Amino acid sequence: MKSANLGTGLDYRQRICRAMNFISENLDRDLSLEEIAAAANFSPFHFHRIFTAATGETVFGFLRRLRLEWAANRLLADGRTDITSVALDCGFSSSQNFAKAFRAWFGTTPSSFRQSKRGNKASKGGEVFSLRAGQDAGMVKLVSPQPERKIRMKAEVKEMPAWHVAYARKMGPYGKATAEASFGELMRWAGPRGLVGKGPMMGMYWDNPEVTAPDQCRTDACLPVPPGTKVEAPIALQDIAGGPHLVCEFNVPITGFGAAWEEAFRCLMDRGLECADRACYELYHDDCTGKTCRFDICIPLKKK
Repeated sequence: MKSANLGTGLDYRQRICRAMNFISENLDRDLSLEEIAAAANFSPFHFHRIFTAATGETVFGFLRRLRLEWAANRLLADGRTDITSVALDCGFSSSQNFAKAFRAWFGTTPSSFRQSKRGNKASKGGEVFSLRAGQDAGMVKLVSPQPERKIRMKAEVKEMPAWHVAYARKMGPYGKATAEASFGELMRWAGPRGLVGKGPMMGMYWDNPEVTAPDQCRTDACLPVPPGTKVEAPIALQDIAGGPHLVCEFNVPITGFGAAWEEAFRCLMDRGLECADRACYELYHDDCTGKTCRFDICIPLKKK
């Protein structure tokens, strides 16, 4: 079993390298998350989280950085081609968008960068020219399988029950404001009905903010309810499938939720587990009003 897990974990990293290669070979055209995932034989459902756990960068952050690096190399190597042509050749939609992104990353304008011949000394990253289009993306370091842990957690594979839940959904950027709005709406419904405290509270985050516009991201505040429970708008009912899950236990400040999700998916990769194409959820063990919040991140796994 141990060797089988190790093999699956290694395959994760090989497939991430294939995704990186595909990106580097197609910098001059629009790429979708689904297309990048398919090139590495991933389902797009959790691909963005797996990619970030493996590389430390988001998919489109990596794509944007490689385009900027390619353009910077072009500017240093070719003093004759106008900057607009370089921008368009390197996959940017306009010279204005290119100039804004370039200045944000390198701290200077494209023309000043070309004139200064400063190379990677101008970059935020320290080693900007790790890749050029068409080179082997395996040159980029992946996050170590045993990285320094920023936060502590316990993790184990558990058979989780199926949940029949009432939920309140709010649309908006992921974060404290949207979560508080969804849970507040659910509590205003559940409180008068005596349902608060009868089961765990859960949170589901359906969308990838890299792809979905912030105002269209869905946050569900969920509370298990008995079969036959009657609801009315804005409260609705849904079922959350049971089965094997990687359950990662955390006790962190509210500001540590993002790092917790990265750590959970890094654990998934380290253990060589394969996630199912269903939404993950947070399972809360307190009301998260103190200095820290005790909660589990539950990642559904494919059944063997």
